[in-house]
Amino acid sequence: MKRLAVLVLVLLFLTSVSVAGDPKPVTHAGAKALLFDLGGLADLAAGNYGGGLGAKYYIGPDLALRLSLGFTTATTTTKNPVSPLPVNQVGESKLTGTEFTMTPAITYNVAKTSTVVAYVGAMFAYTSASDKREGNAGGLGVGYASGASYRQSSTTLGFGALLGVEWFPWENISFSAEYRLGYAHTSSETESATTATSVTTDGPTTSGFGLGSANSGALTLSLYF
Repeated sequence: MKRLAVLVLVLLFLTSVSVAGDPKPVTHAGAKALLFDLGGLADLAAGNYGGGLGAKYYIGPDLALRLSLGFTTATTTTKNPVSPLPVNQVGESKLTGTEFTMTPAITYNVAKTSTVVAYVGAMFAYTSASDKREGNAGGLGVGYASGASYRQSSTTLGFGALLGVEWFPWENISFSAEYRLGYAHTSSETESATTATSVTTDGPTTSGFGLGSANSGALTLSLYF
């Protein structure tokens, strides 16, 4: 998959170079782009933007909406080694992890040169994550108790201010990087259930501010169309 992504990028770059000798920033109303996190030169690949699908749309000259959506889920199934099964046990234990992220943002271009755009903006971030074990009411460890389950979940809300630059070395293709000043608040809870009872307990909460480069220093690749 990484080799395919590199090949697609190279072909796009070569095509753009041959067509456009004088690239201009794409900032007009109606312009659309797909966004990717671009890894370093040692491992060149276009990856998920913000953990998922990324897109950008100019609702007016220099004014754009941006969105990233991510969703992952995975289930690990462990077979009960006891045979024959006791009456109060199930044949398998399942651990399911799920995460959903959504990060909308709005940006406005405040300065331009021939191929570079500087912008400011604001963003909102929402993340919901949970891990659920079926067969164990006492934790996420493997268990085979019939009717038992245990769930850990968390919700994160965040807000941030953006300051970034976008460079257009080719027509309709850009690289960008930005700083974010943000606040995030995370709350959590656990739920333990058996066939007879269900107990939900609030977990710890975390709040904090931060200033830094977005995407762990990776660049953002934008493909406009």
